Amino acid sequence: MNNLRHILLLVLVASIIFPAYADVSSPAEFGVKIIPGKIVENSEGAIEVYSTTGDIPVNGLIATSSNPSIVQILSVDQDETHMISTVKIKTFAAGDVKIALAAPGFSSNEFDLTVYTNSNIATKLMIKATPSTYATNGPKYGYIAVESVNNNDVPTPVASDMVVSISASDNDIVTPHDDHLVIKKGEYYAVGSITINGAGTAQLSASSQSMQSVSTSITVNQINPQNTVQLYVYPKTINAYSASSAYAIVQLHDESGNPILATNDIPVKVQITNSSGISTINTSRESPLFQIGEQAVIKKGSYWSYVPIEVTAGTSGTFNVVATTTGSLVSSPVQLTSNTNNTLLDTKSARLDSLPILATGQRELIGVVHLEDPSGKMLIAKDNMQIKIDSSDPSVVSTYDTQMDKGSQAALVFAQVGKTANPVTLDVVTDNPQIVTQSISSVTVDSNSLKSESLLPKVLTHTKIPIAYYITKNNALSFSTSDLPLMVSPSDSIQTETLVLHKDQSILLSDGTLLKDGLQSLSVISPVFSSTFSIDGTSVNPQSIEFDYPEKITAGLQSMFSIELLDGQQIPTYSDHDIVIKLVSSDPTVIEMPDSIKINSGSYFTTFNVHAKNEGTSEIALLANEIPLSKFDVNVISITPDVNIQSSDFGESGVPISSEITATYKQVPLKGLKVDWKVDGATIQNMDSIIDSNGKAKMTFIANSPGPVHISASVSGGLYTVTTSSKDVTINAPLASAPENTPKNNLSLLGGIDPLMLVIPVVIGIGILIFKKREMFEEMSEKFNLSEMIAELKEKISPVREN
Repeated sequence: MNNLRHILLLVLVASIIFPAYADVSSPAEFGVKIIPGKIVENSEGAIEVYSTTGDIPVNGLIATSSNPSIVQILSVDQDETHMISTVKIKTFAAGDVKIALAAPGFSSNEFDLTVYTNSNIATKLMIKATPSTYATNGPKYGYIAVESVNNNDVPTPVASDMVVSISASDNDIVTPHDDHLVIKKGEYYAVGSITINGAGTAQLSASSQSMQSVSTSITVNQINPQNTVQLYVYPKTINAYSASSAYAIVQLHDESGNPILATNDIPVKVQITNSSGISTINTSRESPLFQIGEQAVIKKGSYWSYVPIEVTAGTSGTFNVVATTTGSLVSSPVQLTSNTNNTLLDTKSARLDSLPILATGQRELIGVVHLEDPSGKMLIAKDNMQIKIDSSDPSVVSTYDTQMDKGSQAALVFAQVGKTANPVTLDVVTDNPQIVTQSISSVTVDSNSLKSESLLPKVLTHTKIPIAYYITKNNALSFSTSDLPLMVSPSDSIQTETLVLHKDQSILLSDGTLLKDGLQSLSVISPVFSSTFSIDGTSVNPQSIEFDYPEKITAGLQSMFSIELLDGQQIPTYSDHDIVIKLVSSDPTVIEMPDSIKINSGSYFTTFNVHAKNEGTSEIALLANEIPLSKFDVNVISITPDVNIQSSDFGESGVPISSEITATYKQVPLKGLKVDWKVDGATIQNMDSIIDSNGKAKMTFIANSPGPVHISASVSGGLYTVTTSSKDVTINAPLASAPENTPKNNLSLLGGIDPLMLVIPVVIGIGILIFKKREMFEEMSEKFNLSEMIAELKEKISPVREN
């Protein structure tokens, strides 16, 4: 009894002390995999949870969502191995939530989950006016376009007809032709027209039910529609002692008073009135006073014209010369004085009345020269004569010799004018020289240019889009002055129809098709103009594939995979048609994929189960029409159960011996696995071939002669790899019977071995091993006086050994 008391004492000490100092491992960490990788609102998905710190089962997992209105937890399930828990979720709206995870043996974790907006739903409007700048003297019509886009500003066709209201902030400036536009089902834009009414800036707005209003600006520049016809009469005084002539010259001036080229023919009528301007003098050929030729016409591309005024001999007085025209303002009347002084003849005294000059690079009328003495009296040429006028800079103004006929008083002066408006002086070469500083100005060059632009802010590639081509003058919409054939390039980026912007046409509107995604730089050229423009294109068609699968794929188990469609911005996108994706595994012995998977029209992902076969790595290739090849490496691991055979180390020949095999995984008993027993050196009497619900199977064997016996057993089945365990047993000859008077030990023998001999060393060995590992053996030995207890036990054991 004393021996038994000491054994129990040691067992009690070990059971109390050893656990208190046993290893306390750190909590495991969660790993998560979201399927599909990018989840969209109003859809279902899954979160696979596993251990990142070893093969630790995830039991009792609890998952919560920080906002169930965005993501709701549906259920938590486990696979056969308990190594992966699957959290099924449902999304209701776009946004960010936090998913919290907790399970026994794991450090709790919280991670962010983003739910993407359904890109297949139009949520916003865009608006654009083309062109956006007009002039009061230009074309009065333009275009307005509205389009539907999703939250990522990607053009998105509407699911049903969408009515969009159009309004203007100031109808005195611009008026929409229609107060509403309709985006038809399956389309993403609608186009309307606008009318320009007056100068100023106004807002054009578009709104639709459940969508925020958007607007764009229209600017109409105020342009003075009337230039001025400026009248000059030279010479201002004539000698009517005999029939004489003067000249009425008209020039077209802009609002600054500078000569300007006419854009069309301008007829000007010149008349003579009395000095009071009350009555008109008859200037017909029958008039006794004045004769004026045909009306003056300022030709298109020029800026001047003239008519001679013939004065009848003997006419005396002061008269008003008046010019009239339509479409332009007219300067004030100019006075012409006629007297009847005695005739004075001269060939040497000339004076120049110069006119404003425009640097056109052409031959132009620059003034009128007449004969005049130093006192200012009008003279008449007594002979044919040439008057020479020198220029200080012939590159600016180069004059011709002026011919004046006998009996004349005045003659027109012409010169070759350059294209630069540099300062210049003219020297009239006569006996009484005259220096004239010439007024010269540059030709106003209208900044006409060719413009091209899409009516839409953003477009879908591979769909027809409206494109406008037009001429601008000083950045405002203008008319084309000639037929302009147009060509748009590059052809690999855009396709257009045959294009011609006709004369007097304001805007050419034609369909085109953008062939590439992204911001495309395009060119348009004509015989006269060339320009560049850009169109921002995007595609709703899938541009890539995302392949999602568990990070831990176990051989023998089914794992859930998903294939997801992404657009050019790597955002989940819905397909408008069925997409078939081919799958090819580089090593079907590791994992075998289905031949193809179909993502149905109106969906953005699909899931499917795959059965992994063996441990290893395989490359999975995904191929689909219009989508680039995608490749992914998939790793498969295997699960090895813990298998152990328990049996006696020694046995007696002729006596049946029992053996038992246990199969567990992570301390969880396995059942239903197949067991193949093999015994060398003995005969199997009976055996279990299937692991029972406790994870055990038994076998009994008998050896007929002493010697070694080798036991081995292989466990297989399910997802587990074949695992073998073995054990050796020594068979002894039978023991002789003990005499009846032999003292018996109070403890029964086990397999011929005294239990005390087994228990004491085991308990002591375990204690020393653990205490030494913790470097606390000496401390515990001193605390509990283990040395004396062990010495006392040894004394007690010696008699037992002798017995």
